Amino acid sequence: MDEKAVRAILVRGLEAGAVPQLFAPAARAAFLAGEDDLRFAALDMDSLARMELCIAIELATGVTIVPDELGSYASAGELARVLAARTGD
Repeated sequence: MDEKAVRAILVRGLEAGAVPQLFAPAARAAFLAGEDDLRFAALDMDSLARMELCIAIELATGVTIVPDELGSYASAGELARVLAARTGD
């Protein structure tokens, strides 16, 4: 799976968790295009949003990430690169 596909998965997971930063079309488009990043510390993610993101990742990639593990990544872009590498691309 390439990084662009993983970024789309992350957006779907963040949207499912109702993360407000994804409601801005420009921010969403820039992240999907790889032109901008979403720092986890700047996202308004509650425990449900973190769980939704982890579920979206696992369903789409088969890679299990627990919510507490998200804190080890500085940004969604970093997570996308790691997941792309772990899924073969």
